[in-house]
Amino acid sequence: MKIDNAVVVITAGGSPSGRAMAEHFCSLGADVVLLDTEWPTLRLSADQCRDYPGRIQPICLADYQPQSINDAFAQIVTLFGGIDVLINHWQGDVLPSLLDNGNLGDMPQTVADSTSHYYVVVQRAAVCMQQRGRPGVIINVAGHHLTPDTVANAMIGGLTQRWAKELSGLKIRVGGIVPRGRTMNRASGGMDDELIRNAEYIVSNDSFNGRLLEASG
Repeated sequence: MKIDNAVVVITAGGSPSGRAMAEHFCSLGADVVLLDTEWPTLRLSADQCRDYPGRIQPICLADYQPQSINDAFAQIVTLFGGIDVLINHWQGDVLPSLLDNGNLGDMPQTVADSTSHYYVVVQRAAVCMQQRGRPGVIINVAGHHLTPDTVANAMIGGLTQRWAKELSGLKIRVGGIVPRGRTMNRASGGMDDELIRNAEYIVSNDSFNGRLLEASG
């Protein structure tokens, strides 16, 4: 896929990694939409992209309920005509350990609450890509709060493979990026740089599907 003139949606757009990703794709000529629930950080991300060739559009979600997500994607379609790329940041641990005996009764609901909005975002993006009628790309990115040994990485890998199979008939590719190694120097920006390189590679490489790339800082 060519990045220039693509419409790229980035979740957690107010986070440092979301901001860095937005700057990079805007610099390549993509139109970038930032989604987040915190307006001050979202506005900061948008302001840092104003001088690049690609257009930037921040959208502040009232919450992560399905209706708010649906409204945001409807607005994106109205403004840009559709979506080509979704970069979906996973910002927290999404599964408790099986060896954690505390609050066992609450675990199913904990898992459901922490994963439901990620699923809704991907589902809405896939529908928009299908309606657009041209190849699309979905990238699941482990956020900075996810450590390399977290169970969330395994879940991201499993969902990436499953969604890749499910969406292949619609010409929508799915890839993932997870941390590598047990320590990362996030303060240096090295982690963001590698996340960005990997994301650009997945978007540009039309044969990449159903696989993970590892990033280290």
